[in-house]
Amino acid sequence: MADENQKRNANVKQDRDRSAKIVHSQFDNIGLTKRNAEYMFKFNKALNGTKLADEKKSAQIEQMVQELLEGQKSGETARNMWGTVDQKVDSIVNPPKSKPGVVTKADYWPNAFYNMILFFVIFNFMYGIMALFSKNAAQATMGITGIVLSSVIAGLGIPLLTMLIAPGVKHKYPLWIRIIMIVGFFAVWMLVFFVAGMIPGIINPVLNPIIYIVLGAIGLAGQFWFKKNYNITGSLF
Repeated sequence: MADENQKRNANVKQDRDRSAKIVHSQFDNIGLTKRNAEYMFKFNKALNGTKLADEKKSAQIEQMVQELLEGQKSGETARNMWGTVDQKVDSIVNPPKSKPGVVTKADYWPNAFYNMILFFVIFNFMYGIMALFSKNAAQATMGITGIVLSSVIAGLGIPLLTMLIAPGVKHKYPLWIRIIMIVGFFAVWMLVFFVAGMIPGIINPVLNPIIYIVLGAIGLAGQFWFKKNYNITGSLF
């Protein structure tokens, strides 16, 4: 009985060793140094112990291998690039939160669309409520095309604007240049408002106040959806 248990344990150990060799071999003969291949083997083993989705694990491994192959050209090692295996795994499982006002390239378009919807909501509610409770306000109400155009300009510019005024960030331009850029953006935005008011009514119709309010409510739902599903850091509100 004891011999059978020993034989079974020996077989289990052999299976584990064989599996480890197979996993280890995926980082051999792909251009990595022995030290970097060993790092990736340990990292892969540690990452498999997390609850990260399999597709994210695979994508992360592939990305790191490509970065390592490039880094090796200048003598970089995995340890120098990412620290210890545990540190790298932790940075992936618990990524640092973006600083308020800091928009990365990957986050720009979600932030831009969020701000487009935000100002679309503001303008629709503002003009809808004004026209609903004031008889004369209808004459100053912006048409729907003008609202969309103004919202698009705001959406594209606000994420960049918040980067210019973000505290605790090393800025590329000195303060006086950033002030000029901010003033320039608002000047362009005001010009868009002026031009939007001159668009012929046939392509820029003024809608019923109730429709404006309904559009604002629909936009508000979209705004909450974006806020919930994307990293929104570049917004005035």
